[in-house]
Amino acid sequence: MRLRKFLAILTVALVVVLAVLVWFFPSNGDFRSDNPSWNGLEDMSTAYTAMPLKSLSDLPLLSQGSTLILVPYLDFTPAELEGLHRFVTRGGTLVLADDYGFGNHVLEYLGLKARFSGGVLLDPLFCYKNKWFPRIFHFESSPITSDVESLVLNHATCLTSVETSDALALSSSSSFLDLNGNEEQDEGEPAGPLPVIARCDLGSGQIILISDPSIFINSMENMGSNHEFIRNITSTASSGLLVDQSHLPSSNLQQSKSLLASLRKSFSSPVGAVTVVILTLAVTLLPVWRGKETATGSKILGERRGH
Repeated sequence: MRLRKFLAILTVALVVVLAVLVWFFPSNGDFRSDNPSWNGLEDMSTAYTAMPLKSLSDLPLLSQGSTLILVPYLDFTPAELEGLHRFVTRGGTLVLADDYGFGNHVLEYLGLKARFSGGVLLDPLFCYKNKWFPRIFHFESSPITSDVESLVLNHATCLTSVETSDALALSSSSSFLDLNGNEEQDEGEPAGPLPVIARCDLGSGQIILISDPSIFINSMENMGSNHEFIRNITSTASSGLLVDQSHLPSSNLQQSKSLLASLRKSFSSPVGAVTVVILTLAVTLLPVWRGKETATGSKILGERRGH
């Protein structure tokens, strides 16, 4: 009986300890605003007081002066697309930084001709470490590119069907779009200069298209003039900088954190509090009840043997 009680208490203690560790362990998801690791956005989010959005339904109704950074790994519902349209046309700035995701779904809904190519942009000559990290040196004069001398990208793509007047940054003439994945420039594959950043007007707002969201992550924000570029982006957010979290990939840790958050919300209600008390009592008293049942059964068996 004592062993069973000890094991029950030990099990509960281990579950609680693991839950606490998961809850307080830093996020490790790509482009998460609370992720301090190389692939997160904590540095930018802290420096510019960015507000993470758990849902696009939380977009401000008065979007004038607000800037939303959106990395669309997951697809959108019609209501979300309509919310983005409303956000931009009423004066907001949408920074759409696609990483081979669903950026084109947004552009199509908003009625823009520009698209993210989906091919990999390689540059064997003007690059950081290798051709997968192209350096960008060609910029058009604009508030977005002010004081930006070079950008370093990471496994980027390029933009297509962009109006010449809308393109703000172009890759070098030695770059090319690797459409067949053989890492070589073949006949028919587009060659640089190719647009990688563009700006389009829509209603009272604007959309900034970026062919690689890695510019924003902790490990790359200080490469080249990436920091200056981020500063220029955040300067458009006179009423607040928002970072969408609802269309990012979810790691196992992030899923566990979300589950704990849901449980915490449920247990904070009156019904949830009563449930916690009942479960705690049940786990605590179960070994005692079992002990009583065992003792009663032994007593009855002894009486029967006495007869």
